[in-house]
Amino acid sequence: MKKTIAVLGLIFVTQSLWALHPNDFKWELAKEKDGIKIFRAPQHKETGIVPIKAQTVLNHTMPRILSVLATTERKKEWIPKLLEAFVVEKKSKYERVEYTLYDSPWPFNDRAFVISTKGRFNEKENTLFIDIHSSEHPDIPLNPKHVRGHTYIGSVYMKGLTKETTFFEITLLTDFKGNIPTWIINLVQASWPFKMFTNLKSQLKKDDIKIWPEFESYNP
Repeated sequence: MKKTIAVLGLIFVTQSLWALHPNDFKWELAKEKDGIKIFRAPQHKETGIVPIKAQTVLNHTMPRILSVLATTERKKEWIPKLLEAFVVEKKSKYERVEYTLYDSPWPFNDRAFVISTKGRFNEKENTLFIDIHSSEHPDIPLNPKHVRGHTYIGSVYMKGLTKETTFFEITLLTDFKGNIPTWIINLVQASWPFKMFTNLKSQLKKDDIKIWPEFESYNP
């Protein structure tokens, strides 16, 4: 009976977390530097994790930004601590499952994630909202050498402002799981978005970025 109640409780918590939206949190500006704003929300009571939101304006077109985000095999060039990344399943233009592996400092094991993303493009407003959350996939079984982290909710929001500028925002509520204390998770995640945005800006400037044909029309 106790086991059944525990399982039902886990299902309820998981479903309630997946139902969350970035607008459900009360955000406060925590840091602003080089045109990048980092926001924090109160510690989430069900996980102990501090949700993070970061915003900036990129001096690049939405097609170029989307092409960088979609080129999974090059994400190691700009995402901090990323060791490996590949597409597990591409379901459609807007929906895919990806595997990522992140380096963790000794004595912790590296963290693996299986992430589902699904985009919703609004042609009238020229905006794209991408839902992000952890999932399971039969092609990616658990690896005893790695700890399977969990992204409860996440999102990427973009809005084309002009032909050469795009508003860009990312929101994450992610648990590294395993034996990493929650306070360390919150400390790492507080600085991670700033590093990632800085690297993304450098990546977008590279001459060998190829624009995906399916994204070329995403521009004011």
